[in-house]
Amino acid sequence: MVSDVETMIGACCEGAGIAQVMELGSQHIMDTGKLVEIFSDWPDEIFPLYAIYPSRRHRAAKVRVFTDFCLRLLGRADSGAILA
Repeated sequence: MVSDVETMIGACCEGAGIAQVMELGSQHIMDTGKLVEIFSDWPDEIFPLYAIYPSRRHRAAKVRVFTDFCLRLLGRADSGAILA
């Protein structure tokens, strides 16, 4: 069992097996053709992501900018994907 994602992806690129990895960190490798999706009909797993901060009302500007950045990056700018 490999717990380091980079090692796991490297092993897969060398033909050592298959892995379930998040698209966010592997799409660039899939674009090169080194990795291919093999279970396209398998439903995606959703990994929750939480931001915890003292108060929604007095959120520091840097916290707001970071959480907004994460929401845009994950394509969820219109949802409450990051919760307090």
